[in-house]
Amino acid sequence: MATAFGVFSGILTVLGFIQSNIPSRPNQYETKYRIHVALDHPNGPTNAGGDAPDIRVWNNAGQFLGGAYDPGKISHGSFRDVTVKLSQSHQPAYALYTGNDDAICIAYITNTWADGSQYGWVGNWADSSSCNQDWYYSNIVLKGRVLNCAWIDRNGDRPKTAFQTQIHEFADESLNRGKNVGYYCAGNPSLKWYTHWEPNSITYWTTPRKRGLAGRSEPQQAVSVGPVKPGSEERKKLAAARPAFNETRLVRSSRPEHSAVTLCESDTSRGPDLVSLHEGKFCDMSTREVLPLCGSGVSDDCFDDGVKALKVRSGGILGRDVEVLDKDYTEVLEWGL
Repeated sequence: MATAFGVFSGILTVLGFIQSNIPSRPNQYETKYRIHVALDHPNGPTNAGGDAPDIRVWNNAGQFLGGAYDPGKISHGSFRDVTVKLSQSHQPAYALYTGNDDAICIAYITNTWADGSQYGWVGNWADSSSCNQDWYYSNIVLKGRVLNCAWIDRNGDRPKTAFQTQIHEFADESLNRGKNVGYYCAGNPSLKWYTHWEPNSITYWTTPRKRGLAGRSEPQQAVSVGPVKPGSEERKKLAAARPAFNETRLVRSSRPEHSAVTLCESDTSRGPDLVSLHEGKFCDMSTREVLPLCGSGVSDDCFDDGVKALKVRSGGILGRDVEVLDKDYTEVLEWGL
């Protein structure tokens, strides 16, 4: 069974994957990945489905082993298994996941090697309690844990274009004892995020070459470059002409994990407005403002969940006039109700 470190409410936690979450064992010159994206219920709170990422892999020495490009679409709430052909039967310890034209929000990734080893990674590493990258709530539950998801995209709809992992460092192994959330979010080879167009290189750990404080070895880093995908420049020109991403839907959730306050206070969350029924609050993603829900003595500067509109004090006579601002949502999605 694969296990992975994840961050839940700011705490580093070991999460186990059941066998049905993990791709089958590949042959000697392959490795297999499962990419599972967030659930849009019923038709999509986040447009989480889209193009599966390109996957490039390297061994522990920084040698490029192979890649899989344009693997196809992944429907929201579903997954796609991607097989990467390897030039040598080495362990593919490093992986680079590069977004394609249609952004996706990844809830988790699992990986199976030819020797039967199994590994996992969860999208909570992007949220505001960990590395503070581009994220949203995924509505995917794994072993009782509600996962968040990490956005990647190529054409500018979302800022992050790729991320890399050193998958050993997310396994429940003794070599990871003493590591904390800050270690994983420091931009080192264990987990690194990218914002430029179609990244094709990684940083990797090299043999320690100098001594640090208290006589401890300080691992060094180097860069290894993989191939550029054919047609990359042509796609970049097409992407530049596309309109900016615009979200016109509302999510209503009763899950305690789906906090309107946390969502709005995070500078890197991306997705639709949220009504948290558990908190009794509304997050306006366009302004990052948190408002109470109207009712129970609250009649202005609040969100009316019945008519899906803001009620704000307009500053009329004695400042008591209330203006109703319709948010014009195209769809309302219900989560956990």
